Amino acid sequence: MALTNVNLINEIDAQIKNKILNIEDVIDLSNQITSEKLKFTFNKAPSNPNNTLIKNRAHCVGYAALFNAIRNHILKHQNMTEHYEFTHLVGKLHVLGYDIHNVFDRPFFKDHDFNAKRNKISGKTIFTDPSVRDYLRIKRVRLK
Repeated sequence: MALTNVNLINEIDAQIKNKILNIEDVIDLSNQITSEKLKFTFNKAPSNPNNTLIKNRAHCVGYAALFNAIRNHILKHQNMTEHYEFTHLVGKLHVLGYDIHNVFDRPFFKDHDFNAKRNKISGKTIFTDPSVRDYLRIKRVRLK
């Protein structure tokens, strides 16, 4: 989903104006902005990236959606869309090899949202999890 929040768009555009970013810069800036704009909650929260900004609270769905929208906005303005694509994924969260979804009996923990970056030329994919990064400071995750 594309960003429509004019204030955030202007903030991002001001940060990237006259800069040439590499893909790691795009990921880092997207993480930074997402972390600044959101605080994690276990309560009901919007999943639309534009609505998460109103509440400033999100769970993994909102974090992944906002992160993805920010990255895609930056990619477009850096003319990088031919080389990279970002996707919002849903899966399971494992910590030290253990599926944490088995521990909880609440619908909130049935799955987990995160993101992927695929290099369209090399085919290499890297996975990021903005809510885990914000909460635990883990920069990259891997797919099992």
